[in-house]
Amino acid sequence: MDDADLISTSVAAELLGVQVRTVYAYVSRGVLTRADLVGSRHDGSRFRRSEVLALAERHRRAVAGRFELTIDTRITSLIPEGVLLYRGADATQLATDTAYERVVELLWECPEFDWAPTPSTDGAASQARRLCGPEATGADRVRMAVHLLHDGTRGDQVATDTTRFARAGHAALLAAVASVGTPDHTTQGTLAGRLGHGLLGRPVDAAETTLLNAALVLLADHELATSTLAARTAAGTGAPPYLVVLAGLSALGGPRHGSASVGAEHLLRCSIDDGASAALDEYEGSPPGFGHAVYRGIDPRAETLLGLLEETAPKVVAAADALRLEVHRRGGGYPNVDLALAALAVGHDLPHGAGETIFSVARIAGFIAHGIEEHGHPLRFRPRAIYTGD
Repeated sequence: MDDADLISTSVAAELLGVQVRTVYAYVSRGVLTRADLVGSRHDGSRFRRSEVLALAERHRRAVAGRFELTIDTRITSLIPEGVLLYRGADATQLATDTAYERVVELLWECPEFDWAPTPSTDGAASQARRLCGPEATGADRVRMAVHLLHDGTRGDQVATDTTRFARAGHAALLAAVASVGTPDHTTQGTLAGRLGHGLLGRPVDAAETTLLNAALVLLADHELATSTLAARTAAGTGAPPYLVVLAGLSALGGPRHGSASVGAEHLLRCSIDDGASAALDEYEGSPPGFGHAVYRGIDPRAETLLGLLEETAPKVVAAADALRLEVHRRGGGYPNVDLALAALAVGHDLPHGAGETIFSVARIAGFIAHGIEEHGHPLRFRPRAIYTGD
């Protein structure tokens, strides 16, 4: 061993930004290895500088918001250069030429479903609307509808096989879409068309259906997003399918994830009214709708959806472009899908919170796909924490 690579305990503590006793706690837990095992700790232990620096880098990334966890998956490939693939198929291409229902079946690797509503899904949707009340958002109703579907299976022996997961996902999507609207909104046509009718309170035209379908497809899955990790963790415990979906939807409901488009919508409206520079002056850090933890450039989902909106909402897209240029001038990140959802909502007069509703419905597909893939593994999600208290 090269002595030049060895450092004292005090130096290790300084590099790690912790107290000396914390360094020894790392040793006792196997997080850090002493390079010389002779003598007691009071004689002065030594550590490999390279190992300490590597641990410090892991801590630095954790503080920056990264949680390092990788698993093997055959569902979605997310490439930082701006590529999103669903089982090898380009998601941005699917968004322009494939119905959301077919993408769901692709993700689940199952035959085509009959997507007509059923008495049980309509019943759950109706009850969700009644229990949530008029002030609830569409996402609130979606969560309630899935909960009610699970409640209807309470006491059953719920098998965690692929067929049961797919059937539960099918029912969850039907109930979720139906819960968004009023009792008299259409139950005919595609899921995108039905969702649009529920959001707007009227039948949607072909252009609106195309946009909503594209949004659903683009948001169907996104590898190990926070909500998907929550869903996979639940599936790993053997939780039944509806609870897997609920675990994902619960994590999706936060303002840093599925409801981030609400903040982006406010930013976009301010930009339209007051200009991009004035709108951005409200924010000290990264504004909503910009930056991504994985993509190095523009989020391909945002690029695709904003491109489709150019024909139907050109003024809103122009405002989004102005924001993009001003954020870039200030050294910020690229647009993400939250900005595109906000543009869809503003450009087509969707109700408050519509972006989160669309996101919640769409991602049920991914939650079920990951539930199917995860349930075959033994319980494996048990990360460790590094104690930093006194």
